[in-house]
Amino acid sequence: MRYFELTEPEDLDNFHWSGSYRAERRWYLPSILCPRCEAWGGMTAYPSVDLSSLPEKDELKSVWPQTREEYQRRAALVRPFVPPEIQLEAGCRFGPLVGTAIGRFGPVTALPSWQVLVREDTLTALQEAGLKGIIPVRAELRNRRTKELPQYELEARPLVKLHPACIQDRDRVPTCDYCGRHGFSLPPERWLLGESIPADLDLFGVDETTRIVVSERFVETVNRLGPSDVVYREITVE
Repeated sequence: MRYFELTEPEDLDNFHWSGSYRAERRWYLPSILCPRCEAWGGMTAYPSVDLSSLPEKDELKSVWPQTREEYQRRAALVRPFVPPEIQLEAGCRFGPLVGTAIGRFGPVTALPSWQVLVREDTLTALQEAGLKGIIPVRAELRNRRTKELPQYELEARPLVKLHPACIQDRDRVPTCDYCGRHGFSLPPERWLLGESIPADLDLFGVDETTRIVVSERFVETVNRLGPSDVVYREITVE
């Protein structure tokens, strides 16, 4: 199986589609305000996580930095609503995208690259093809184009890891013994750890990054619906 990182085009003059949107999530975990690291948080989103029944949901309206202890308290509130295989982190976002859209959208949209939206007909094609790991959540986007098909965001759970050999020690951020922050600079040459990829998975996120990866089956299926304003960068597996 071949795999591809999905990103937005660099040449904005060669877009096929005019569609764009402005939207936010319903709920957030705060970023962490650390006396050593300052404020920090990630961009991971889980649109399928519904916190509407959580009594304390109004405490989760902002990603504004909080102390480590306050972050941990709010994370404990969210934990029962999140699948057990998912690790929570500072700055996590939950719920569908809510906002406005203009223009016409292609089969797949990745603007920004860590949010993948597909048209309703694209979603149907992916489901009919039997692709695995497709978790669609309808984006609540108001569009003046009444004939524009609904958009669905595909949740990309960060289940797969980069191969440790592609991450140099100099690129790693030492773990903070106060707030637990850690990570690495994304290497320009990178490949996936094969043993971390669940069998037959066609879409997933990469742990500790904002990258989303799709299979060649995904690419072949959506390309049958016409051009999309996305770039597929092949990534190897070892």
